[in-house]
Amino acid sequence: MRTIVFAGPSLAGKKLHALPTAVRAPPIKRGDLAAVDGYDVIVILDGEFGQNDSVSPKEILAVLERGKTVIGAASMGALRASELDGSGMIGVGWVYDYFRRQAVRRDADVALAYSVFDFAPMTVPMVDVAYWMERALAAGLIGRKEGRAVLRAARKIFFAERTEDRLVVSLRHAVGDQALQSLLALSGGRIPSIKSLDAEEAVRRAASLAIREPQDGGIG
Repeated sequence: MRTIVFAGPSLAGKKLHALPTAVRAPPIKRGDLAAVDGYDVIVILDGEFGQNDSVSPKEILAVLERGKTVIGAASMGALRASELDGSGMIGVGWVYDYFRRQAVRRDADVALAYSVFDFAPMTVPMVDVAYWMERALAAGLIGRKEGRAVLRAARKIFFAERTEDRLVVSLRHAVGDQALQSLLALSGGRIPSIKSLDAEEAVRRAASLAIREPQDGGIG
């Protein structure tokens, strides 16, 4: 099965080991799906929000109606999958589930600034902070009040200015140095990147489809 993966910051610096023959494309934008007829599986991870028009649900629905498999995760893919999973789009990962749980889905929750040269993330998206707090609450490191304080402090910083250094300073004021150090220790000293973890999971899901399909009598 031929696979195309639309990826940027979520897979920055990482190779598609599970899908070595897949074609890697930049973050998806409006109109890009018009050129995917030669592919059986489309994996949407990252997408453009402000630079160009975003890929629309209507475009994805048209691809699904042509019998393509569309997997969404990590960023734009997770957002669209949360909107279209009832129509056949496959959602993967924590960010997808996060959007499904929200009464109001915010595009800005996955927004970040990144290098135009290698797609390396330069700022921290809100979903990474939300995932971090969910883990900390589950581990009993903080209470819900402190968790909400962390999320409020993070949201006050514009996504393009929410560098890890600036965020850490803000969180130190919000919950104190001791609590912050406990939170950082939970994630190895850095704010975890759930978008990257979800992107890798989506690639593995696409690879598993490619392995199973010939056995099921589909396209090899």
